[in-house]
Amino acid sequence: MLDSKGLVPTLAIFVAFIISILCLFAGTQKNFLGDVDLLTLYTPADSTGSGVHDFYSIHIMSYCQGTLGTTNPSAGVTRNVTACSNRTLLSSFDPTQAWPNEIASQELGWPRVISDDFHALRLTSKVMAVLYCIGVGAMGAAILVRVWTTLSPRPGQGPCEFWFFMLGSLSISIASIIATVIAFEFVALINAHGKGWNVSAHYGEKFLGMTWAAVGLLLVGTVACFANVFVPKRAASAPAPVEKDIEG
Repeated sequence: MLDSKGLVPTLAIFVAFIISILCLFAGTQKNFLGDVDLLTLYTPADSTGSGVHDFYSIHIMSYCQGTLGTTNPSAGVTRNVTACSNRTLLSSFDPTQAWPNEIASQELGWPRVISDDFHALRLTSKVMAVLYCIGVGAMGAAILVRVWTTLSPRPGQGPCEFWFFMLGSLSISIASIIATVIAFEFVALINAHGKGWNVSAHYGEKFLGMTWAAVGLLLVGTVACFANVFVPKRAASAPAPVEKDIEG
């Protein structure tokens, strides 16, 4: 039976594991969490009729493309995802490669510097994806160790579980920091270079909220796991002996 002291780290890492899995696989299929993206690139396609899509949403392992519409005026502009790229671990988005081969960037009125920006982002995005996979793997291993500890307690299981907690927490934290830098700094760079070309970008608020929620849960779980494994437990205070008066 799961003891109460192990309940906090178990729940924390399980929920963080689910959230991280959703962030990792978001956008790998057309109708699977398409709005949980790292950033969205908006193109001037609506004014050219060139066949380029209105937007491209970039995820960790894929990207999706689609059109913008206003089916309901009260709801504002809505996104209609038409297709997503194949899922790959070392995914990197290049806007010019995502377009039809016969379309040139000059024909679309596309600033070449933005393509250079995405080219420079390739290595960073790949490192983030690898860190996410390491973090998810470490969390999965920690969950398995927790199940093993519950079913068959043995010495040495606690430190093993803690180091998996540490690896998962460190990996997801660094990946989330990279994602945050991309969301704010890189998006600002795209908007600066796309000014006057009708090109803009917007960071994914849902993705950032989910990934940092996972980081928070992992930190709580890691601290609780450390306390359970390494903090000495107080010995239960023995009741004071009762002195009996001997009459005689």
